Amino acid sequence: MKYYLSLGSNINPESNLELAISALNKILTETERSSIYKTHAEGFDGDDFLNLIFSGVSSLTFDDLNKKLKDIEDSSGRDRNAQKFSSRTLDIDIVLQLNDDEEILFESDEVAKYRFVSEPLEELL
Repeated sequence: MKYYLSLGSNINPESNLELAISALNKILTETERSSIYKTHAEGFDGDDFLNLIFSGVSSLTFDDLNKKLKDIEDSSGRDRNAQKFSSRTLDIDIVLQLNDDEEILFESDEVAKYRFVSEPLEELL
């Protein structure tokens, strides 16, 4: 499976994105990353976010990969009790999953909804 992941942070964003990239390089192969995009906080007043798309190949199922992504978020000090729209140490979401024939198995509605997802994703597709 090929996965495309949206990464974002507005709390110590440079170090938290590096932490995520380092961890993702250990669980995905054939990795690529987009440019970093700086965007205003969406839905609340807060510091700007740094966002990028990270892609790679894995034999993990969607659910198993998602569990590992939550562990990476937690290792950055992510507060699971924070409001949906609030500052984040790290947010990692699966936005696209392709099978070996490059057929789309999953596409998040975030791709159509947010430019900070769609624009860096276009770099890698």
